[in-house]
Amino acid sequence: MAIKNTTKDVETIEEAKAADLLLVVNDGIMQVIEDHDINVQKSRYKAMRAIAWQAFIESIDAGDFHALVERASTNVDNLPSGWELTAKAANAKEATPVKARSKEVNA
Repeated sequence: MAIKNTTKDVETIEEAKAADLLLVVNDGIMQVIEDHDINVQKSRYKAMRAIAWQAFIESIDAGDFHALVERASTNVDNLPSGWELTAKAANAKEATPVKARSKEVNA
């Protein structure tokens, strides 16, 4: 699994496209919930984690993981209702031990 750093400009998701994407993502989440008969209170969160994990692996294999993270960070202020983060995006810019370890591992 090679990880490649990219320096391309990060794209933001337009609002109209985001609404269409949200429908597709919600359908995918419901499919995972139904396929695995997840009947717990946090079933939606568990399905999202399963889908996200697969996307992470595919992105790492494609050498695009750091760009994926950058795009996610750039679009954090444009997340649909119910998907928002509680932390301010500006606070996420500070270096954390996890970011430092990631850079060391991928250097």
